[in-house]
Amino acid sequence: MQAQTGFLWGGAISAAQTEGNYLADGRKMSNFDYLPLNDQRLKPVYLDQQHTILNPENKEIYPSRTAIDFYHTFKEDIKLLSELGINSFRFSISWSRIFPTGEENGPNQKGLNFYDQILGELEKYQIEPIVTISHFDLPFHLVEKYNGWQNRKVVDLYVHYAKTIMTYFKGRIKYWIPFNEMNMVLHIPFIGGGITFNSKENPLQIQYQAGHHQLLANALTIKVGKEINPDTQFGAMLAAGKTYAYTCDPEDVFAALKSERENLLFSDVQVFGEYPKFTANFFEENHIQLNVTEQDKHILKENTVDFVSFSYYSSACTSANQDGLEKVATNGFMTVKNPYLPESTSVWQNDPLGLRITLNQLYDRYRKPLFIVENGLGTQDVLQGQKIDDEYRIEYLKGHIQNLLLALNEDGVDLIGYMMWGIIDLTSVSEGRISKRYGVIYVDLDDEGNGTGNRLKKASYDWYQEVVKTNGAAAFND
Repeated sequence: MQAQTGFLWGGAISAAQTEGNYLADGRKMSNFDYLPLNDQRLKPVYLDQQHTILNPENKEIYPSRTAIDFYHTFKEDIKLLSELGINSFRFSISWSRIFPTGEENGPNQKGLNFYDQILGELEKYQIEPIVTISHFDLPFHLVEKYNGWQNRKVVDLYVHYAKTIMTYFKGRIKYWIPFNEMNMVLHIPFIGGGITFNSKENPLQIQYQAGHHQLLANALTIKVGKEINPDTQFGAMLAAGKTYAYTCDPEDVFAALKSERENLLFSDVQVFGEYPKFTANFFEENHIQLNVTEQDKHILKENTVDFVSFSYYSSACTSANQDGLEKVATNGFMTVKNPYLPESTSVWQNDPLGLRITLNQLYDRYRKPLFIVENGLGTQDVLQGQKIDDEYRIEYLKGHIQNLLLALNEDGVDLIGYMMWGIIDLTSVSEGRISKRYGVIYVDLDDEGNGTGNRLKKASYDWYQEVVKTNGAAAFND
C-alpha cells in the first residue's frame, strides 16, 4: 500500500525550538524566549501573582535561547534531510527576526537573508518548503505593550509582517500556514497568544478575543497572500485528536461532543468563514462578549483556507463526571486516561488508529484536503557508542503511517502529505527538554545545552528513509 504520486513525505521543526541565537543579527526577544526549563512554562501567566515566568526567583535556564543552533547548522541539517530522501520540510519564520519589536516600518534585512539562505538550501535539494508564519512566536515587545493577541492592534502588525515575507519570497513558497495550532490559545495562552492575566479578569474572555484576532489576521493574510500570488495555498492548523467518550453513557458521549466542538471551533471558522451556531450559547454561559464587527464577519467569510493541516500525537478521552478518573497528558492539556490504550514510552498514550479516525472525522467535516504537519514520539533516547536503537519510535511511526495510508487508500481521504515532527531533535514545547527527543536525527546536547551539538542518524532514520523511498509501502513490512 502506497501514497499517491506527489505525496509530500517530510519533517517539521519550528524557529523557536531550533534556531537559538536569540539576539543574533538584530533579533529581539520573543514570548517563547521567556519559557524556563521548569514546570511553570505551560501555566497561564498572572501578572498580579508574585511568581510568574516573567519574574523568576532564581537564575533560570531558557532552552530556546540556545536550542540546537539551527541558525548556524541549517546547511548541515538540510543536507542530512536530503540524504533521508524527504521531498518536503516544514519550518517557521521568527517574527522577531524580521520585525524585532513588531512595530518597525521596514524589515530587518539580516533576518530576511537568513530565511533566504534556508530556502536556497531546500531548493538545491528540491525539497518543498511548508512555512509557518507564527509558530508560538511573537515579539515580546507586543506582549508588554499590547498583551499580545488580546489587542486588535496586533492584527495589523501581524498582517504587515506576513505581507512583507510573502512579498519577499514570492513564488518560492507554495504552502503557507499562518498560525500553528491556533486552538492552543485556549490551553497555553502565553505560548499560543502572548497573553497574560490578572486574577480579577475572566480569562476565557481574553483568550477567545485573542483567538478572534488571530482568526481575523489569518483571513486578512489569505486575502493579501492571494493578491500577491493567486497560486499560493493557505492552511488552517489545529492540534487535533479524536476525543472519545469514556463510556457509552449518553452523558459521556455528549461531554465528548462538546469537547470536540470547542476544539474544532477555530478550524470551523477558517473553513466555513463563520462561527458555528453553538458558540452563541457557549459565549453567553461563560460571560464572553466578543468584539466582532460586521466587517470582521465579511473578511472571515470571504477568505477561507485551502487545506486543513493538523498535529496528531494521541487521542483524548473525557467523561461527564471525571472525579476519581486517572488523568494523563496529551498535547498541551490533561485528559482522562483511556483504559483501552497501551502504556507508552512517551507521556502521551499511543493511539495510531486514532489518527485514521481523526483523518476521517476532519475530512467528513470539512471536505478540504488534509495535511498531517506534525506527528511523532517524544521520549528519552539512549546513546550507545555512536548508535541510537530507537525501535520504539519506529513502532510508533509505523502504526501511524499505516493508518494514514489506510485512510488515504481505503477511506478516500484527500491527504497532501505527512510531516514527522521534530525530525531533528529539538527543545520541546511542553517541557523545554531536548531529552524529550522526537527526531530521527540525534543532537548531542543535554537539557542545559551542554554537549558537542553533533548530529547522528538514529535507527529510525534508516527506517523512515525506506518508507519515503517506497512511498509508504515499507511501513507494512515486518
